Amino acid sequence: MPEVIEVVRDGLKKVDEKFTAQISELKNQLVDLAQKGQGLTPGAGENATAASQFLKSAQLAAMIQGAPSTGRVELKSAAANQKAAVTSSTYSVQPMREPGLFNNPQRPLTLLESMASLKVTAGSFEYVRLNGYTNAAAVQVAEGDEKAEASVPSVLVTANIATIAHWTRASLQVLSDAPALSQQLDNLLSYGVRAKLENELLNGPGGSGRIHGLVPQATAFTPTAGAKAADAIGEAKTALEAAGWVPSLIVMNPADWFAIASERADSGDGQYVLGSPRDPSGPSLWGVPVVTTPSLASGTTLVLDAGQVALLDRENVTVMASREDGTNFTTNMVTLLAEMRAGLAVFSAGAVLKIVA
Repeated sequence: MPEVIEVVRDGLKKVDEKFTAQISELKNQLVDLAQKGQGLTPGAGENATAASQFLKSAQLAAMIQGAPSTGRVELKSAAANQKAAVTSSTYSVQPMREPGLFNNPQRPLTLLESMASLKVTAGSFEYVRLNGYTNAAAVQVAEGDEKAEASVPSVLVTANIATIAHWTRASLQVLSDAPALSQQLDNLLSYGVRAKLENELLNGPGGSGRIHGLVPQATAFTPTAGAKAADAIGEAKTALEAAGWVPSLIVMNPADWFAIASERADSGDGQYVLGSPRDPSGPSLWGVPVVTTPSLASGTTLVLDAGQVALLDRENVTVMASREDGTNFTTNMVTLLAEMRAGLAVFSAGAVLKIVA
C-alpha cells in the first residue's frame, strides 16, 4: 500500500510541475503582450486590463487547482474607455487637402503676346540700321543736269541674347507621389521666366549679357504743354504716321489706362468719356490697341510701330529635372530648372516713341 501511495504522489508531483510550468509560461506571454500593447493607440490600456482580468479569473484559478483547461474566459470590455478613446486627442484625423499651389497670381503677359517673334540660332543678333538717312531724290530739270546723289549712312547694331533662369529643389518622393505637384512647379517656374523676360523687354539696361529694352531705346516725345494723357498719345501717334511709320501698339501701366478710361467730361452731367463702368470701352486709343503691364512704370507710355521691333527667340522656355546636382543623389532631391534665352531687336528706334508724364 505505501508503494501505491508513493506512485500516486510522484504522479501528482509531475502533473503539478507540468501545470506550474505551463501557467508560468502563459503568464509571461500575457505580460509580454500587455507591455507591447502599452505604446499602441487606440485602446493601449485595454491590453493591460484584459491581461489583468484573465490572471484574476476563476477559470485560471481552477486550472491551477487541477482543471484540464481554463475554458472560455469572457473579458469585460472597457466600453467607457473605448468611447472616450474615439476622439481627436487619440486619433490623428487628417484634414481634407485641396491639391494645388495657391497664392500665386499670374497676370496675362500681354506684351509678349503682342510682339512678333523671330527665331535666331546664335548667341547674338546683328542687323544694319539706317542712321540719319534722308530722301535725296530730286527731279532732273534739264537734260544733262547732274542727278541727285543719295547718302545711305548706316550703323551695325548687335542685340544680345540673354539667359533668364531660376531653379528650386524638391524631394524625389514628393514628385513621385504627387505628379500634379510636379506639373504645378513646372508652370510656376516657366511663368516666372516669361514674366522676367517681359520686364527685360521693357526696361533691360543692355550691356554684356543683358537685353536692351524698349524704354531706354525709345525716342522721347514731348506733347503739347497741358495736353491730357489721351491727347498726348494721339499726338505721338500722329507724329509716327507723319514720319512714315504705322503705329500699331500702345503700352501703358494699368493705373495710367484706368485714369484715361475713368475720365469724365468737364461739362454736362460729368458722364464718362470712354464707355462706362457697366459697359467699359475696350483697351484702345485712336484706333490703336492698348496693352497694359505693371512692368512699365506709371507715368510712362510707349507708342510704337510693332513691326519695327521683334522678340528674338533663341531657346524657348524649358524645364529640366536633374539628380546630378550637389548632394541630390544621396539625399533623394531633384533640382528643377526653368530657363530660356531671348533678346530684343529694335530695328528703328524712331518707330518707338516714349511719353513721360
